Amino acid sequence: MIKQLAWKNIWRNKVRSAIILSAIMLGLTAGIFAVAFMNGMVNQKVEDTINIELTHLQINTQTFIDEGEIEDVFTGSGIERQMLHIPEITGVSPRIVLTAMAASPHKTGGAQVIGIIPEKEKQVSQLYQYIPDSLGNYFTENLKNSVVVGQKFAEKYRVRLQSKIVLSFINLDGEQVSAAFRICGIFHTNNPAFDEMKMFIRAEDARDLTGIADGDVHEMAVQLADNEDKTVAKVQLQIKAMLHRDEVVRNWKEISPLMELYTGFVQVELMFIIGIILFALGFGIVNTILMSVMERRRELSMLMAIGMNRKKVMQLIMTESSILTMLGGVLGMLAGFVITWITSKTGIDMSATYGSYQSLGISTQIHPLITGTQFAVIAIMVVITGVLSAVFPARTAIKINPAEGVRG
Repeated sequence: MIKQLAWKNIWRNKVRSAIILSAIMLGLTAGIFAVAFMNGMVNQKVEDTINIELTHLQINTQTFIDEGEIEDVFTGSGIERQMLHIPEITGVSPRIVLTAMAASPHKTGGAQVIGIIPEKEKQVSQLYQYIPDSLGNYFTENLKNSVVVGQKFAEKYRVRLQSKIVLSFINLDGEQVSAAFRICGIFHTNNPAFDEMKMFIRAEDARDLTGIADGDVHEMAVQLADNEDKTVAKVQLQIKAMLHRDEVVRNWKEISPLMELYTGFVQVELMFIIGIILFALGFGIVNTILMSVMERRRELSMLMAIGMNRKKVMQLIMTESSILTMLGGVLGMLAGFVITWITSKTGIDMSATYGSYQSLGISTQIHPLITGTQFAVIAIMVVITGVLSAVFPARTAIKINPAEGVRG
Protein backbone atom coordinates (compact mmCIF):
# COMPACT_ATOMS: atom_id res chain seq x y z
CA MET A 1 0.00 0.00 0.00
CA ILE A 2 2.80 2.42 0.90
CA LYS A 3 4.51 1.87 -2.47
CA GLN A 4 1.32 2.40 -4.49
CA LEU A 5 0.49 5.55 -2.55
CA ALA A 6 4.05 6.86 -2.94
CA TRP A 7 3.96 6.25 -6.71
CA LYS A 8 0.67 8.18 -7.06
CA ASN A 9 1.99 11.05 -4.95
CA ILE A 10 5.08 11.42 -7.17
CA TRP A 11 2.94 11.96 -10.28
CA ARG A 12 0.51 14.41 -8.73
CA ASN A 13 2.70 17.17 -10.10
CA LYS A 14 3.94 15.62 -13.33
CA VAL A 15 5.97 18.61 -14.50
CA ARG A 16 7.94 18.94 -11.26
CA SER A 17 8.62 15.21 -11.04
CA ALA A 18 9.64 15.07 -14.72
CA ILE A 19 12.09 17.94 -14.23
CA ILE A 20 13.83 16.35 -11.24
CA LEU A 21 13.88 12.95 -12.99
CA SER A 22 15.47 14.57 -16.04
CA ALA A 23 18.02 16.32 -13.84
CA ILE A 24 18.97 13.05 -12.12
CA MET A 25 19.13 11.21 -15.44
CA LEU A 26 21.24 13.83 -17.22
CA GLY A 27 23.52 14.32 -14.22
CA LEU A 28 24.22 10.60 -13.90
CA THR A 29 24.60 10.15 -17.66
CA ALA A 30 27.18 12.94 -17.74
CA GLY A 31 28.90 11.59 -14.63
CA ILE A 32 29.13 8.02 -15.92
CA PHE A 33 30.43 9.16 -19.29
CA ALA A 34 33.01 11.39 -17.55
CA VAL A 35 34.17 8.35 -15.54
CA ALA A 36 34.28 6.20 -18.68
CA PHE A 37 36.18 8.86 -20.64
CA MET A 38 38.78 9.28 -17.90
CA ASN A 39 39.11 5.50 -17.66
CA GLY A 40 39.72 5.42 -21.39
CA MET A 41 42.43 8.06 -21.09
CA VAL A 42 44.15 6.20 -18.25
CA ASN A 43 43.94 2.84 -20.06
CA GLN A 44 45.33 4.39 -23.23
CA LYS A 45 48.20 5.94 -21.27
CA VAL A 46 48.97 2.61 -19.57
CA GLU A 47 48.81 0.67 -22.87
CA ASP A 48 51.05 3.19 -24.65
CA THR A 49 53.53 3.13 -21.76
CA ILE A 50 53.67 -0.68 -21.70
CA ASN A 51 53.72 -1.19 -25.48
CA ILE A 52 56.27 1.51 -26.27
CA GLU A 53 58.29 2.47 -23.19
CA LEU A 54 58.33 -0.22 -20.48
CA THR A 55 56.91 -3.66 -21.46
CA HIS A 56 55.02 -5.77 -18.91
CA LEU A 57 58.12 -7.14 -17.16
CA GLN A 58 61.81 -6.31 -17.05
CA ILE A 59 64.77 -8.30 -15.71
CA ASN A 60 67.86 -6.49 -14.42
CA THR A 61 70.47 -7.01 -11.79
CA GLN A 62 69.74 -5.23 -8.51
CA THR A 63 73.03 -3.35 -8.79
CA PHE A 64 72.03 -2.03 -12.23
CA ILE A 65 68.70 -0.80 -10.82
CA ASP A 66 70.52 0.91 -7.94
CA GLU A 67 73.57 2.29 -9.74
CA GLY A 68 73.11 1.83 -13.51
CA GLU A 69 76.80 1.13 -14.19
CA ILE A 70 77.91 -0.35 -17.51
CA GLU A 71 79.48 -3.41 -15.84
CA ASP A 72 76.21 -4.42 -14.12
CA VAL A 73 75.32 -7.08 -16.70
CA PHE A 74 74.05 -10.65 -16.57
CA THR A 75 73.97 -13.54 -19.01
CA GLY A 76 70.51 -13.55 -20.56
CA SER A 77 70.54 -16.30 -23.22
CA GLY A 78 69.68 -19.18 -20.85
CA ILE A 79 66.89 -17.25 -19.15
CA GLU A 80 65.50 -16.17 -22.51
CA ARG A 81 65.18 -19.76 -23.73
CA GLN A 82 63.37 -20.79 -20.54
CA MET A 83 60.97 -17.84 -20.65
CA LEU A 84 59.90 -18.55 -24.22
CA HIS A 85 58.33 -21.81 -22.96
CA ILE A 86 55.85 -19.81 -20.83
CA PRO A 87 52.60 -19.62 -22.89
CA GLU A 88 51.62 -16.12 -21.71
CA ILE A 89 54.87 -14.58 -22.98
CA THR A 90 54.67 -13.20 -26.52
CA GLY A 91 58.17 -11.77 -26.77
CA VAL A 92 61.53 -11.39 -25.03
CA SER A 93 64.11 -8.79 -26.02
CA PRO A 94 67.65 -8.50 -24.59
CA ARG A 95 68.86 -4.92 -24.23
CA ILE A 96 72.07 -3.04 -23.54
CA VAL A 97 71.28 0.22 -21.75
CA LEU A 98 73.88 2.99 -21.93
CA THR A 99 74.13 6.55 -20.69
CA ALA A 100 75.66 8.65 -23.45
CA MET A 101 76.47 12.13 -24.63
CA ALA A 102 74.92 12.98 -27.99
CA ALA A 103 76.37 15.72 -30.15
CA SER A 104 75.23 17.33 -33.38
CA PRO A 105 76.77 20.38 -35.08
CA HIS A 106 74.26 22.51 -33.18
CA LYS A 107 73.89 20.96 -29.71
CA THR A 108 75.35 18.55 -27.17
CA GLY A 109 73.43 16.81 -24.40
CA GLY A 110 72.72 13.64 -22.47
CA ALA A 111 70.65 10.73 -23.76
CA GLN A 112 69.86 7.11 -22.98
CA VAL A 113 71.00 4.78 -25.73
CA ILE A 114 69.45 1.31 -25.90
CA GLY A 115 71.19 -1.43 -27.85
CA ILE A 116 68.67 -3.88 -29.29
CA ILE A 117 68.19 -6.78 -31.65
CA PRO A 118 65.53 -5.20 -33.91
CA GLU A 119 63.71 -8.45 -34.77
CA LYS A 120 63.31 -9.33 -31.08
CA GLU A 121 62.52 -5.77 -30.03
CA LYS A 122 59.56 -5.72 -32.41
CA GLN A 123 58.03 -8.56 -30.35
CA VAL A 124 57.97 -6.45 -27.17
CA SER A 125 57.64 -2.87 -28.41
CA GLN A 126 55.42 -1.15 -30.96
CA LEU A 127 57.88 1.70 -31.41
CA TYR A 128 58.66 0.67 -34.99
CA GLN A 129 55.04 1.48 -35.88
CA TYR A 130 55.64 5.11 -34.89
CA ILE A 131 58.17 5.76 -37.65
CA PRO A 132 56.34 7.34 -40.65
CA ASP A 133 57.43 6.18 -44.11
CA SER A 134 58.75 9.68 -44.77
CA LEU A 135 61.04 9.50 -41.71
CA GLY A 136 63.04 6.37 -42.47
CA ASN A 137 62.88 2.83 -41.13
CA TYR A 138 63.57 0.61 -38.14
CA PHE A 139 67.02 -0.80 -39.02
CA THR A 140 65.73 -2.53 -42.17
CA GLU A 141 68.87 -1.63 -44.20
CA ASN A 142 71.21 -3.47 -41.80
CA LEU A 143 73.86 -0.72 -41.86
CA LYS A 144 76.56 -0.45 -39.22
CA ASN A 145 76.28 2.44 -36.71
CA SER A 146 72.67 3.28 -37.52
CA VAL A 147 70.55 5.03 -34.90
CA VAL A 148 66.82 5.63 -34.47
CA VAL A 149 65.93 8.85 -32.62
CA GLY A 150 62.77 10.66 -31.57
CA GLN A 151 61.28 13.60 -33.40
CA LYS A 152 61.70 15.84 -30.34
CA PHE A 153 65.42 14.99 -30.28
CA ALA A 154 65.70 15.72 -34.01
CA GLU A 155 64.03 19.12 -33.56
CA LYS A 156 66.12 20.06 -30.53
CA TYR A 157 69.45 18.99 -32.07
CA ARG A 158 68.46 20.27 -35.52
CA VAL A 159 69.12 17.00 -37.32
CA ARG A 160 67.11 15.05 -39.85
CA LEU A 161 67.02 11.68 -41.62
CA GLN A 162 70.53 10.57 -42.71
CA SER A 163 72.18 13.23 -40.51
CA LYS A 164 75.15 12.13 -38.44
CA ILE A 165 75.41 12.49 -34.66
CA VAL A 166 78.32 11.57 -32.41
CA LEU A 167 77.60 9.33 -29.41
CA SER A 168 80.10 9.06 -26.56
CA PHE A 169 80.10 6.29 -23.93
CA ILE A 170 82.24 4.96 -21.12
CA ASN A 171 83.39 1.41 -21.98
CA LEU A 172 84.07 -1.48 -19.61
CA ASP A 173 87.66 -0.27 -19.12
CA GLY A 174 86.40 3.11 -17.89
CA GLU A 175 87.58 4.91 -21.03
CA GLN A 176 85.51 7.27 -23.12
CA VAL A 177 84.75 6.05 -26.62
CA SER A 178 82.96 7.94 -29.37
CA ALA A 179 81.52 7.03 -32.74
CA ALA A 180 79.50 8.70 -35.48
CA PHE A 181 76.02 7.28 -36.06
CA ARG A 182 73.77 7.97 -39.01
CA ILE A 183 70.07 8.53 -38.33
CA CYS A 184 68.11 5.83 -40.19
CA GLY A 185 64.70 6.51 -38.61
CA ILE A 186 62.83 9.12 -36.57
CA PHE A 187 59.93 8.01 -34.38
CA HIS A 188 57.11 10.18 -33.11
CA THR A 189 55.17 8.95 -30.05
CA ASN A 190 52.71 10.73 -27.79
CA ASN A 191 55.39 11.28 -25.13
CA PRO A 192 57.73 14.22 -25.93
CA ALA A 193 60.08 13.37 -23.03
CA PHE A 194 60.54 9.82 -24.37
CA ASP A 195 61.10 11.16 -27.89
CA GLU A 196 63.80 13.52 -26.66
CA MET A 197 65.79 11.26 -24.32
CA LYS A 198 65.64 7.75 -25.84
CA MET A 199 67.49 6.51 -28.90
CA PHE A 200 68.13 3.01 -30.25
CA ILE A 201 71.13 1.37 -31.88
CA ARG A 202 71.95 -2.23 -32.80
CA ALA A 203 73.19 -4.36 -29.92
CA GLU A 204 76.29 -5.45 -31.90
CA ASP A 205 77.31 -1.81 -32.42
CA ALA A 206 76.91 -1.19 -28.68
CA ARG A 207 79.06 -4.27 -27.90
CA ASP A 208 81.79 -3.22 -30.33
CA LEU A 209 82.11 0.18 -28.68
CA THR A 210 81.78 -0.79 -25.02
CA GLY A 211 83.38 -4.22 -24.91
CA ILE A 212 80.32 -5.96 -23.45
CA ALA A 213 80.54 -9.68 -24.24
CA ASP A 214 78.08 -11.57 -26.42
CA GLY A 215 75.18 -12.84 -24.33
CA ASP A 216 75.66 -10.26 -21.56
CA VAL A 217 72.84 -7.73 -21.21
CA HIS A 218 71.67 -5.02 -18.85
CA GLU A 219 67.99 -5.77 -19.32
CA MET A 220 65.55 -8.36 -20.61
CA ALA A 221 62.22 -6.90 -21.70
CA VAL A 222 59.26 -9.29 -21.53
CA GLN A 223 55.88 -8.75 -23.20
CA LEU A 224 52.74 -10.70 -22.28
CA ALA A 225 49.55 -11.57 -24.13
CA ASP A 226 47.44 -9.37 -21.84
CA ASN A 227 47.75 -6.78 -19.09
CA GLU A 228 45.63 -8.50 -16.44
CA ASP A 229 47.16 -8.19 -12.98
CA LYS A 230 46.72 -11.91 -12.35
CA THR A 231 48.58 -12.83 -15.53
CA VAL A 232 51.41 -10.41 -14.85
CA ALA A 233 51.79 -11.65 -11.25
CA LYS A 234 51.70 -15.30 -12.32
CA VAL A 235 54.39 -14.91 -14.99
CA GLN A 236 56.48 -12.73 -12.70
CA LEU A 237 56.60 -15.54 -10.12
CA GLN A 238 57.51 -18.10 -12.80
CA ILE A 239 60.38 -15.96 -14.06
CA LYS A 240 61.57 -15.22 -10.52
CA ALA A 241 62.12 -18.94 -9.97
CA MET A 242 64.50 -19.00 -12.97
CA LEU A 243 66.74 -16.14 -11.85
CA HIS A 244 70.04 -16.08 -10.01
CA ARG A 245 70.61 -14.29 -6.73
CA ASP A 246 71.31 -10.75 -7.99
CA GLU A 247 68.75 -10.79 -10.82
CA VAL A 248 65.40 -9.14 -10.27
CA VAL A 249 62.16 -9.23 -12.28
CA ARG A 250 59.86 -6.21 -11.96
CA ASN A 251 56.42 -5.54 -13.40
CA TRP A 252 55.50 -2.24 -15.02
CA LYS A 253 54.00 -0.88 -11.80
CA GLU A 254 57.24 -1.52 -9.93
CA ILE A 255 59.31 -0.02 -12.75
CA SER A 256 57.16 3.11 -12.83
CA PRO A 257 55.52 3.66 -9.40
CA LEU A 258 54.40 7.08 -10.55
CA MET A 259 52.24 5.46 -13.23
CA GLU A 260 50.57 3.21 -10.65
CA LEU A 261 50.01 6.23 -8.37
CA TYR A 262 48.51 8.13 -11.30
CA THR A 263 46.03 5.37 -12.17
CA GLY A 264 45.01 4.93 -8.51
CA PHE A 265 44.56 8.67 -8.02
CA VAL A 266 42.36 8.97 -11.11
CA GLN A 267 40.05 6.18 -9.84
CA VAL A 268 39.54 8.02 -6.52
CA GLU A 269 39.04 11.31 -8.34
CA LEU A 270 36.36 9.81 -10.58
CA MET A 271 34.30 8.56 -7.63
CA PHE A 272 34.71 11.99 -6.03
CA ILE A 273 33.27 13.60 -9.18
CA ILE A 274 30.25 11.27 -9.09
CA GLY A 275 29.82 12.07 -5.39
CA ILE A 276 29.73 15.81 -6.12
CA ILE A 277 27.13 15.30 -8.88
CA LEU A 278 24.91 13.19 -6.61
CA PHE A 279 25.35 15.66 -3.75
CA ALA A 280 24.10 18.47 -5.98
CA LEU A 281 21.21 16.35 -7.26
CA GLY A 282 20.35 15.46 -3.65
CA PHE A 283 19.44 19.10 -2.97
CA GLY A 284 17.02 19.01 -5.90
CA ILE A 285 15.43 15.83 -4.59
CA VAL A 286 15.11 17.31 -1.08
CA ASN A 287 13.47 20.43 -2.51
CA THR A 288 11.01 18.42 -4.63
CA ILE A 289 9.95 16.09 -1.82
CA LEU A 290 9.76 18.94 0.70
CA MET A 291 7.49 20.96 -1.59
CA SER A 292 5.32 17.88 -2.01
CA VAL A 293 5.11 17.47 1.77
CA MET A 294 4.12 21.11 2.33
CA GLU A 295 1.47 20.93 -0.39
CA ARG A 296 0.02 17.80 1.24
CA ARG A 297 0.20 19.13 4.80
CA ARG A 298 -3.58 18.91 5.26
CA GLU A 299 -3.72 15.43 3.69
CA LEU A 300 -0.91 14.08 5.87
CA SER A 301 -2.58 15.56 8.94
CA MET A 302 -5.84 13.77 8.04
CA LEU A 303 -3.98 10.46 7.63
CA MET A 304 -2.35 10.84 11.05
CA ALA A 305 -5.66 11.95 12.57
CA ILE A 306 -7.48 8.80 11.41
CA GLY A 307 -4.76 6.50 12.73
CA MET A 308 -1.71 6.37 10.45
CA ASN A 309 1.29 6.43 12.79
CA ARG A 310 4.27 8.69 12.27
CA LYS A 311 6.47 5.74 11.34
CA LYS A 312 4.21 4.98 8.35
CA VAL A 313 4.21 8.65 7.31
CA MET A 314 8.00 8.72 7.41
CA GLN A 315 8.12 5.48 5.43
CA LEU A 316 5.78 6.99 2.82
CA ILE A 317 7.97 10.06 2.30
CA MET A 318 11.19 8.05 2.16
CA THR A 319 9.62 5.66 -0.35
CA GLU A 320 8.66 8.60 -2.58
CA SER A 321 12.22 9.93 -2.48
CA SER A 322 13.71 6.49 -3.12
CA ILE A 323 11.44 5.79 -6.08
CA LEU A 324 12.21 9.18 -7.61
CA THR A 325 15.97 8.69 -7.17
CA MET A 326 15.99 5.06 -8.31
CA LEU A 327 13.96 5.79 -11.42
CA GLY A 328 16.16 8.70 -12.45
CA GLY A 329 19.25 6.70 -11.48
CA VAL A 330 18.30 3.66 -13.56
CA LEU A 331 17.52 5.82 -16.61
CA GLY A 332 20.73 7.82 -16.16
CA MET A 333 22.91 4.75 -15.70
CA LEU A 334 21.31 3.03 -18.68
CA ALA A 335 21.84 6.08 -20.90
CA GLY A 336 25.42 6.44 -19.64
CA PHE A 337 26.11 2.76 -20.34
CA VAL A 338 24.70 2.96 -23.88
CA ILE A 339 26.72 6.08 -24.74
CA THR A 340 29.86 4.53 -23.24
CA TRP A 341 29.34 1.27 -25.15
CA ILE A 342 28.88 3.07 -28.47
CA THR A 343 31.87 5.37 -28.05
CA SER A 344 34.06 2.50 -26.81
CA LYS A 345 33.52 0.83 -30.18
CA THR A 346 33.95 3.92 -32.35
CA GLY A 347 36.51 5.78 -30.20
CA ILE A 348 36.62 9.54 -29.71
CA ASP A 349 39.07 11.51 -31.83
CA MET A 350 40.64 14.26 -29.70
CA SER A 351 43.11 15.40 -32.36
CA ALA A 352 41.63 18.92 -32.25
CA THR A 353 43.20 19.23 -28.78
CA TYR A 354 46.31 17.25 -29.72
CA GLY A 355 48.79 19.59 -28.04
CA SER A 356 47.27 19.28 -24.56
CA TYR A 357 46.95 15.49 -24.80
CA GLN A 358 50.46 15.06 -26.20
CA SER A 359 51.91 16.97 -23.24
CA LEU A 360 50.40 14.28 -20.99
CA GLY A 361 51.71 11.45 -23.17
CA ILE A 362 48.18 10.34 -24.08
CA SER A 363 46.93 9.17 -27.47
CA THR A 364 44.31 11.37 -29.14
CA GLN A 365 42.07 8.35 -29.86
CA ILE A 366 40.18 7.64 -26.63
CA HIS A 367 37.98 4.57 -26.05
CA PRO A 368 35.75 5.17 -22.99
CA LEU A 369 35.42 2.29 -20.55
CA ILE A 370 33.60 1.70 -17.26
CA THR A 371 34.19 -1.33 -15.07
CA GLY A 372 31.55 -3.45 -13.37
CA THR A 373 32.94 -2.42 -9.98
CA GLN A 374 32.59 1.26 -10.78
CA PHE A 375 29.06 0.71 -12.03
CA ALA A 376 28.16 -1.11 -8.80
CA VAL A 377 29.70 1.65 -6.65
CA ILE A 378 27.72 4.30 -8.54
CA ALA A 379 24.51 2.28 -8.07
CA ILE A 380 25.15 2.11 -4.31
CA MET A 381 25.84 5.86 -4.21
CA VAL A 382 22.52 6.49 -5.97
CA VAL A 383 20.66 4.40 -3.37
CA ILE A 384 22.38 6.24 -0.52
CA THR A 385 21.54 9.59 -2.12
CA GLY A 386 17.87 8.64 -2.36
CA VAL A 387 17.68 7.58 1.29
CA LEU A 388 19.57 10.58 2.67
CA SER A 389 17.58 13.03 0.53
CA ALA A 390 14.38 11.80 2.16
CA VAL A 391 15.48 12.29 5.75
CA PHE A 392 14.79 16.03 6.08
CA PRO A 393 11.39 16.03 4.25
CA ALA A 394 10.33 12.94 6.22
CA ARG A 395 11.27 14.55 9.55
CA THR A 396 9.36 17.65 8.51
CA ALA A 397 6.28 15.53 7.73
CA ILE A 398 6.22 13.69 11.08
CA LYS A 399 6.55 16.96 12.97
CA ILE A 400 3.23 18.19 11.57
CA ASN A 401 0.60 18.66 14.29
CA PRO A 402 -2.50 16.80 13.00
CA ALA A 403 -4.96 19.17 14.71
CA GLU A 404 -3.31 22.27 13.26
CA GLY A 405 -2.80 20.64 9.89
CA VAL A 406 -6.48 19.65 9.52
CA ARG A 407 -7.55 23.24 10.25
CA GLY A 408 -5.15 24.38 7.52
